[in-house]
Amino acid sequence: MIVPRSSKKIFEDGENCLYTVSLFQKVVDEFKLKARENKFVVRDFAYNEKELAAGKDEMNRLAADKKKQYGPLVRWLKVNFSEAFTAWIHVKVLRVFVESVLRYGLPVNFQPVLIQPNKKSTKKLREVLQNLYGHLDTGGLMADKSEAMDIAGIGMSSSQDYFPYVYYSINTDVVTDVIKSS
Repeated sequence: MIVPRSSKKIFEDGENCLYTVSLFQKVVDEFKLKARENKFVVRDFAYNEKELAAGKDEMNRLAADKKKQYGPLVRWLKVNFSEAFTAWIHVKVLRVFVESVLRYGLPVNFQPVLIQPNKKSTKKLREVLQNLYGHLDTGGLMADKSEAMDIAGIGMSSSQDYFPYVYYSINTDVVTDVIKSS
């Protein structure tokens, strides 16, 4: 028999819940048996004041260490994030240059542009760019989109988008991506 109103939910995540239950001594074994039949895992908890005090001291020490390291970490991130972001953009620019030379050949005669359209106007922008630069599609790869095609040497298949202009997306909203993945 369970002590009335003694069960409490302590923790819950996506798959599991942790409850605390107080029982009378003579029904502990019967409760464990019934719980296991219903696919619950029962664990005994022995109250030890020394272990609880040591756990609290460890938590306080870790919280103090976190506060102490937070300031230098933020300063380090402010400096190094800009360096990493700049290097990442340089890699994207190099990709655009190499892809343009591979597609359109030498001499180099192109103008790289960075565009950030509204989500609503992306389709319209693609249509306008298709009309402006459709003549650059010398291989006729855009002529029939319904056929499955493999573009030799480019490593693209029909599952990826192909445009008569060089296109790379840059996701600059890194803060939202980090929050979503957490």
